[in-house]
Amino acid sequence: MYVLLAVEYYRFVYLNYCYLMGFNFRWSPVPILAGFLFLAILVYVMFGTPRKENGAYAMSMIVALLFCLPSIVMYQFGAVTVYVALYTLLFLVLLRTPLLEMDRWPLPGIPVRYQRVVLPVLCILCLLPYPLAYGLHFDTSVLSLGERTYEIRAEVSSKDTLLTAYLMGPLRMVLLPLLMVYGLMNFKRNWWMFLIGVAGMLFLFMLNPQKSIFFSVAVVLAFFLFKSYHAKAGMFLYLTLAACLVAMLLNLFTGHLMAESIVVRRLFFIPVMVCDGYFSFFDGHSMQLSHSFLGRWFDYPYALEPSRLIGDMLYNRTTTNCNTGIVGDGFMNFGHLGALLFVSMTALFLRGVESQLLNARFFGLIALLVITFLNSALFTTLLTHGGLLLLFAVVFLIPTGRTETC
Repeated sequence: MYVLLAVEYYRFVYLNYCYLMGFNFRWSPVPILAGFLFLAILVYVMFGTPRKENGAYAMSMIVALLFCLPSIVMYQFGAVTVYVALYTLLFLVLLRTPLLEMDRWPLPGIPVRYQRVVLPVLCILCLLPYPLAYGLHFDTSVLSLGERTYEIRAEVSSKDTLLTAYLMGPLRMVLLPLLMVYGLMNFKRNWWMFLIGVAGMLFLFMLNPQKSIFFSVAVVLAFFLFKSYHAKAGMFLYLTLAACLVAMLLNLFTGHLMAESIVVRRLFFIPVMVCDGYFSFFDGHSMQLSHSFLGRWFDYPYALEPSRLIGDMLYNRTTTNCNTGIVGDGFMNFGHLGALLFVSMTALFLRGVESQLLNARFFGLIALLVITFLNSALFTTLLTHGGLLLLFAVVFLIPTGRTETC
């Protein structure tokens, strides 16, 4: 996978987007050698240490592929600072360290017979604010994922309320996927739960067509298919590798850039480049969360929010939102200490959630959260993207036994 990403960075990303998006390529012996050292540490952490049958190994595979390898490749080729690679590697090490292992908390969960009522009712109640705010408009053209989706999203954004803004993440990342997995666990008995989950996702998309809704469904269902965490990690590795190869072959044989741009450039390298932008812009003047909930005590010095500042710096467009993940978010707010702190807090939180999940079929919910941390700030992910709700779900709403049915 490392070799493929290195080749793709030069062959596709750099050669096609160096002028348009500022991707760099410079040879220097020190970054090359240091990158190989980072790669050796990554390989040792993933495959040279004991691989216990728990979710930590599967989470580490996601982090290694989406966080660490692209950072190492871009650092070796002189495109980003070494700190991006170092902090993502630290994130991987913390996820694998035995020091963060936890026992299940002795909290009573909701009995299964009540879960089958509570969860569907909760999902339906959380869906109600959307037709009330947006109205009922079912434009089937959005299913083509064309330009019409962006037009409708622009229309409904002006109608957003506090409830619709804050419920979207929990619904598409926790509640509705959880309902779908519940239905699949015992489809003969709970098929209606699966249908409500699918219908709810489709209902959300028709009203506010965000493509991430389909991505959430795909991730949760893919990780549901395998009972073993090692099999889940292998599945993610091979599917990611296959997606990159297929996208590359489509470009080579047809000349079309779109698939390879989405899979290779957007998924792997854009997050690293944006993170590096945060390191460059906020170096020496951290924000102390003044743009967020600490704004009462610290003055935020800019007219634009951080994501638009970086969008303006990278692309000369203040309308472009360049959100970053936990590494860039931590550095922006508290410098290097913040990057260390946010990476450590995220690893601790993920290990805590993973330790409470005793049914591997639901791991796709945690996988979604891990991927979200790649492009979203720590507290934003916890509060508005369903992070804290997922912790509540694994403790109270997901069966605690290792049985295959609910």
